[in-house]
Amino acid sequence: MGLTRPDGGRDRIGCGRLILASNGFGGNRDMVAEHMPEISGALYFGHPGNQGEALLWGEALGAEIRHASAYQGHGNVAHPHGILVTWAVMSEGGCQVNRNGLRFWNEGQGYWEAAQAVLAQPGGEAIAIFDERIASIARQFADFCEAETQGAVRRFDAISDLAGGFGLPAEALEQTMAAFEAAKAGAAPDRFGRALTGVAALRPPFCGVRVTAALFHTQGGLAVDQRARVRKRTGGVFENLFAVGGAACGVSGSGASGYLSGNGLLSAVTLGLIAGRR
Repeated sequence: MGLTRPDGGRDRIGCGRLILASNGFGGNRDMVAEHMPEISGALYFGHPGNQGEALLWGEALGAEIRHASAYQGHGNVAHPHGILVTWAVMSEGGCQVNRNGLRFWNEGQGYWEAAQAVLAQPGGEAIAIFDERIASIARQFADFCEAETQGAVRRFDAISDLAGGFGLPAEALEQTMAAFEAAKAGAAPDRFGRALTGVAALRPPFCGVRVTAALFHTQGGLAVDQRARVRKRTGGVFENLFAVGGAACGVSGSGASGYLSGNGLLSAVTLGLIAGRR
């Protein structure tokens, strides 16, 4: 590899092994818009220095890039506070509504898929609704406690009051919540496909948080073999070029739906160990 110095001189640099561990490209808005346009308008919860250099360098060298559309998102970030609100507020029996007071998706699908669903709503935001019972569970997470301290979590004695507090149409919200609670008493999934049978009903005081979507990190990257060596687009591998962590393609497949908690750490720890031992 050659470098040109400011004075015009050329230096050649070589090494026996080069490990790319420069993370993904979540901080590079142009690359995010190119590979995952559905989340390009979301907040970025990673380091702005994650500019995708590994992919850009690898592409210039003829490396294979795989699943560049894969990412971990989150659709329950307090807005404008920028504080993560645990998805437990959904899984324990809460729901999300948009500015029109309407539910818009199956909240049981997961927080990573919620990012795209929330971002598609008017204003790219939603209101997360739950109750004090659920809030008591959520307090085991420090982020939720911080959201309460910052005033992101608001409490109301009635759904109509919550509607007023967040500027939502009261009648629409009351109808939405009535249908949501009725589904908990039914035997079949609701119209969004969420299984709610047996889930505890929400009781006053009701809690609400204005939330938006966030991109946490990208999951695609340079394709590697079982030894963490970078693959070539034309076949074969670079014998002394390795990629790990966010620089490498992870195991989430494409898009957001294949992400599972810990997938990012899996590629970082496992590929890092393999590459470091060679």
